[in-house]
Amino acid sequence: MQFIRKNLKPILMVIVIAFIVSIFYGLGQYRSSGSRNQNIGNLIAEVNDIGIGYYQWQNAFTNFISRYDNQALSNMTDETLAMIKNSVTEQLINSTLLSQLAKNQNIPVDDKEINEEIDKIKANFDSENEFNEALKRNSLTINQLKDDITNQKMIEKVIQQEYDKIEITEEEMAQYYEENKDTFFQPEKRKISHILVDTEEEAKNILLQLKDGIADFSKLAQEKSTCPSSEKGGDLGYITRGQMVKEFEDVAFNLEIGEMSDIVSTDFGFHIIKCDDIQQEHQLTFEEAKENIKNILTYQKQNESIETLLTQLRENANIKIHYDFTSEIKTEVSTENQDQNIPAETEKNSSTEEAQETVQ
Repeated sequence: MQFIRKNLKPILMVIVIAFIVSIFYGLGQYRSSGSRNQNIGNLIAEVNDIGIGYYQWQNAFTNFISRYDNQALSNMTDETLAMIKNSVTEQLINSTLLSQLAKNQNIPVDDKEINEEIDKIKANFDSENEFNEALKRNSLTINQLKDDITNQKMIEKVIQQEYDKIEITEEEMAQYYEENKDTFFQPEKRKISHILVDTEEEAKNILLQLKDGIADFSKLAQEKSTCPSSEKGGDLGYITRGQMVKEFEDVAFNLEIGEMSDIVSTDFGFHIIKCDDIQQEHQLTFEEAKENIKNILTYQKQNESIETLLTQLRENANIKIHYDFTSEIKTEVSTENQDQNIPAETEKNSSTEEAQETVQ
């Protein structure tokens, strides 16, 4: 839960597009925004007199929490859940503001873009008929779907306009490198291949063939290994310490390049390990880290640019939030306190009566 709290803001800051897209593609089936035909009593919020309906909010919330597994959801506290619910409301407000901005700027979206998105949605269904049935279930026409896609595309383009303004200079990258040098230290890496089998007897037979030069390591891995890496001739790629079980790691990191191990037993079975290459630990130079630094700074500036834009839009907008989900917690707490006070009061009266009887 601590991870969710720490990462909720940055996740939500970039969720505007992903969140809209998930409405179309989430769980392999289109979900209607549900914003049509909503009356004022069902509104969660209003943005410049444009209502955000409960069903629109509900679909958005469902799509957002679908990224968490059942265990994570069951461990969420009421406070965390209320925070997420209110954050979904905020993101719907944000997307509405961006949509209004796009319409004011007359952002163009051509038919080709819309049709491509329709084709992507249809690909989630087994047939055209199943797609049409899904539209009916959501009380949605093909023209309404196209309108929603157009709106989505317009928002994407408004966001991209802000991204296009971003510049990353050489000086900024160099400064970031100097200030975060420790994060660009690369630990020792080894390119490892292995053959995994279920019995020690089979492992001994394979090892004998390898030592006698009767068979090639990669070929035997493809034929005999039970590990998915068998498809790549046993190649596990480059690994660092801490990625593999201790018994495997201790042997792998003591081999020379080209050297092959004896039989290594782990909970997974019996391994024969081979070291294909070693990259010693070293400090990455600025040139080596440059591309990664550029990606980091670009991501940071993208978030900052959208946050700045949304702040400006909010300052000039008329926003009304009709429902705060933390009120549900307050109601529950109040009810619990009342329930707890009843037995406490009864116990107090009972004790008083017992004391009076004793005095008498």
